[in-house]
Amino acid sequence: MGAVASSGAVTSSCAGWRRALRAALACAVGAAGVPGCSTLPGATRASIVQSVVERGGVLDAQIAREGSVQRFFAPTSEPCRKLMKKEAAIEYVSLGPLGQFRSGDTTCAPNGIGSLAVWRDQRPRPKVGPLPSRAASYQVVYQDADVAMLRGLFPMLGLIGWPGMGDTIAVVAQSPACQALIQRGSANVVYRVAGPDPYVMLDGEMQCPLEGLIQPSGER
Repeated sequence: MGAVASSGAVTSSCAGWRRALRAALACAVGAAGVPGCSTLPGATRASIVQSVVERGGVLDAQIAREGSVQRFFAPTSEPCRKLMKKEAAIEYVSLGPLGQFRSGDTTCAPNGIGSLAVWRDQRPRPKVGPLPSRAASYQVVYQDADVAMLRGLFPMLGLIGWPGMGDTIAVVAQSPACQALIQRGSANVVYRVAGPDPYVMLDGEMQCPLEGLIQPSGER
């Protein structure tokens, strides 16, 4: 005979289903501000492309939706170029690791995200204690007057739901603090459970926030 589940396990399972049902009902009635609602599979949100810049082989786009603006990175493929045009009306659909953008029969799957604090806050918080800084190693693969793209191994990215478990491109601003680290090839990174910058590279007292994460071509 198969083992019979304990009453504690059954109670825990039922409680989990009740929590999931309450979350789904909250989202269904339009509670867009409830953490995790926007990530329910298949959830769709109307969006407007506010701006788009091609850099480093990707499209760096600012997408307005639900009263806020979020940053995404997308391939330079024909479907993505077709959708990622300034003032274009598109839909964001919560399908796949980073979602999808759609308009009619055209679909564009982003390969990167910015607005990392928003991405973190839209998802259930992992139960983690204080985390020490951990080492990242990287090399510069692109830079312009505004940003640098650093490809390498960055720790703890899974804590915000990033699907890449290894090789990742991190986007940083061309600030004085970041410029001190861009060419160094290694830095300590800290993770923050609250505040505007989930991941920050440290250079003594200077801080260089990670502004975006991109999956390298072939890593998706």
